Amino acid sequence: MSMISVLSGPVIGSIIGYGTNYIAVKMLFRPLKPVKLGSYTLPFTPGIFPKRKEQLAKALGSAVGNNLLTTEDMENMFLSEEMKAKVLDEINGSLFSGDDSHTIKNILAQYVSQEKYEGLKVKLEDIICEKVMDGFTKIDIGTIIVNEGGRAIKEKTKGTMMAMFINDDLINSMAQPIGQQVEDYARENGPELIKPIVREGIANVENEPNKNLMDKAGLDEGYIKGITEKIYAEFVHNKIGEMIKSFDIPAIVEKKVNDMDVLEIEKLVLSVMKNELNAVVNLGAVIGFVIGLLNLAVK
Repeated sequence: MSMISVLSGPVIGSIIGYGTNYIAVKMLFRPLKPVKLGSYTLPFTPGIFPKRKEQLAKALGSAVGNNLLTTEDMENMFLSEEMKAKVLDEINGSLFSGDDSHTIKNILAQYVSQEKYEGLKVKLEDIICEKVMDGFTKIDIGTIIVNEGGRAIKEKTKGTMMAMFINDDLINSMAQPIGQQVEDYARENGPELIKPIVREGIANVENEPNKNLMDKAGLDEGYIKGITEKIYAEFVHNKIGEMIKSFDIPAIVEKKVNDMDVLEIEKLVLSVMKNELNAVVNLGAVIGFVIGLLNLAVK
């Protein structure tokens, strides 16, 4: 038996094994569209990934949303020392920086429009004025005027001849109308009188460097850092689950995969598994060669 006859079987088997596996790997992505002969669609067209793209997208979305990015995973990520340090350093840096540009107004300007900011200021003015007026009403200024006015009149007239003519009934008859008029005036005109003062106070606060505000409030940096760290941790623990649900990560991943072109998916898969897929193709050649040798041994 010639050498060519001996090697022809293993070589042919190797070529068949290589070609079969090569075609199988290519069929993962090709053809991109169904191949038709008239009304008949050829089997295995399109390729596996083009044909099952929607199912793949749904499976990936479910895997990422339900298994890879769980609430616990997100909590651990946001509460990691590196992430926590970055967030808290940014917050505390804005609060305690000596830079005059670090004011409440400038910080909020990074996140809301000027129109929105002015609207928030107006709402804040209204809230403060409303609280002041509520407190003023509860004080019962009319009664205070009657009581304190009567006491002042008695002290001023004590030891004088007027004390003989001034009694409690006379004092009340004089003070009560005054107290009622003052109370009525305050209720009608109080908001307009208070608003300019409140507006000026808000303007002073919004343009004051944050560090100055902290110093005036007697809040040292260590105390504020402890508070912000606690608030941050509580927010992550209590809100991260709601955030994940609102993001709807499975739907986002599914949409992203569906929006990807099949060629992009092919490129992505090959960038990760090119060596493994080449190994599968080469393994086909090896198996075909071995089967050829076994066939010779049987003969």
